[in-house]
Amino acid sequence: MPGRQAASGASGATYEMAASLSAFGDAPQRASVSVRLETPGQRLGRAAKALVLFWGVAAGCVFLPGLHFVLVPTFVVVGLLRAAAHFRDMQIVTRVHGPCPRCSRDQDFAAANRLSTSWALDCPACHTNLQVSGGAPAPSSD
Repeated sequence: MPGRQAASGASGATYEMAASLSAFGDAPQRASVSVRLETPGQRLGRAAKALVLFWGVAAGCVFLPGLHFVLVPTFVVVGLLRAAAHFRDMQIVTRVHGPCPRCSRDQDFAAANRLSTSWALDCPACHTNLQVSGGAPAPSSD
């Protein structure tokens, strides 16, 4: 596919795709997005981490008198929902690289979220809220 470079390794295949960074009132800038295609084992590991984290917080809330009636069931349910969401995420954005539209500084932006058509980032240099757009479905594995 044009604009995509695929590489595979022990941690699953990765590819790069073109995207744009935009900020309110400034012209969009070109950026590149690195995406990792996760294996079922990696997705299960991420789901298990989320479940253990939220259920650990729920276990700690048992000792809060009165509040435990609300907090424990809430964190148990949220843990299940987050684990299910992590298990469904097949494509994870590992890196966004490009210039900030506001301060024009070329940099890597931290990203560890699922791939979608657009999502928000913050510029660490000028603290501008940026919008990344251009995410597309993964290349077919035919």
